[in-house]
Amino acid sequence: MMLTPQQLDDLYTDLCYRMARAGESAAAPILARLTLLLMHEVDDAEQIRKAMDEALREFPAVVTLESPH
Repeated sequence: MMLTPQQLDDLYTDLCYRMARAGESAAAPILARLTLLLMHEVDDAEQIRKAMDEALREFPAVVTLESPH
């Protein structure tokens, strides 16, 4: 079942408020943990890679790293 645009917006807003309460220094660890938990739930490597590509689309690489893929 797909989430509606309103549900997505509500979840995003809720996440933003929760991270704000946790403090700026907690944002990266919270997002990393949430990402890993959601990856486990999705359980589809190709779908996850497509989502990563989309999330990173507007962020150019600032360093060169050797990638395993």
